[in-house]
Amino acid sequence: MPVSSKNIIIPIFIFITLAGCIEPFTPQIDESEESLVIEGQITDQEGYHYIHISRTAPYYDPHKIPEPDCQVEVVDNYGNIFEFYESDSGLYMQWIPKDFLNIGTQYKVKVITTDGNIYESDFNELLSSSPPIDNIYYEIETRETDDPDKPLNGIQFYLDLNVPGDFARNYRWELEETWEYEAAYRIQYYYDGTIHEIDDPFFLFRCWRTEPIRKIYTFTTRYSTSNTINKFPLNYVSNQSNRLKIKYSLLVKQYSLSNTAYDYWFQVQKQSQERGGLYETQPVQIQGNISNINDPEEVVLGFFDVSSVPEKRIFVSESFNFRIYDAICYLRGIEYERQLRMYTIFPVYMISQSAMGTGPPYGVGFGTCFDCTNGGGVTEKPDFWE
Repeated sequence: MPVSSKNIIIPIFIFITLAGCIEPFTPQIDESEESLVIEGQITDQEGYHYIHISRTAPYYDPHKIPEPDCQVEVVDNYGNIFEFYESDSGLYMQWIPKDFLNIGTQYKVKVITTDGNIYESDFNELLSSSPPIDNIYYEIETRETDDPDKPLNGIQFYLDLNVPGDFARNYRWELEETWEYEAAYRIQYYYDGTIHEIDDPFFLFRCWRTEPIRKIYTFTTRYSTSNTINKFPLNYVSNQSNRLKIKYSLLVKQYSLSNTAYDYWFQVQKQSQERGGLYETQPVQIQGNISNINDPEEVVLGFFDVSSVPEKRIFVSESFNFRIYDAICYLRGIEYERQLRMYTIFPVYMISQSAMGTGPPYGVGFGTCFDCTNGGGVTEKPDFWE
């Protein structure tokens, strides 16, 4: 049966009309602009303790703006005062001796900003020693990706905790990773206008890099009959970097939390892991335990916490049966010394191509080709390295 032009035009008109009604949606978020954020922690470990102070930015450009030139002090319930000094913009620190870090002592933070506002936390008690971590271990794990033909290989870390007695029921973990890696080649020569043979070809060859893992891990057993945690997942390390190529180490720090502190960190964890889908929990301001003593209605973000902190470290140096990727290094072949005159930044590192059995007399490369520090690490082996 023939189709009339009218039957065709009407659906097209409706489609165009509906398409023209689509307008971009900008959510109206009621937020307190530039709220003050105070984050700090006192542990039972002698050493430097830190207070971070910043201002929030608008939701469409989320970042923290350091708050400089504050007066910062930590006070205990015995009247001891520890004045913190600003080591970097918005970062305040002070060394606290072990004699002042005792179980049962209570601490609070006090901050005076440049506009004269005074902020204080509640007093927080250093709880009985946090239980030791029973076990940290890993399992080889393959994960699916968007490409079914290219799965992700790596290792998943886990933690076990079996707590006797009346220890705390709430926990938070901080993770720090260190890995050993190498430059692609050992330096044999360097050029600074003249070619020189190098005395120590290993001095920029091997490095160690340490980085915090910026993810929040929390768990509570206060709703369970036993204070036991089995196979709690920590971080996953894939084969898409050089972390697992030689040796990798994971340091786990465990914090015992009060109920209030746990509830705060759990909400921060939940919010940080959600990515803003339309039907996910919408972002909210998470109120901590710090307030403006002259204006209790002011929204102050962050938390001041007190905790003991046992640590446990694990090393990984297994020869895995999957490929581990590393930075790609391309060498430029140099046959005559005059070709080096194009380089103006010295020294220029080189290797003998003849030693490799290929190409011109010299191979020139940059980045991690010869200098492992270009990968973000240092050549000094950490004291804890096995």
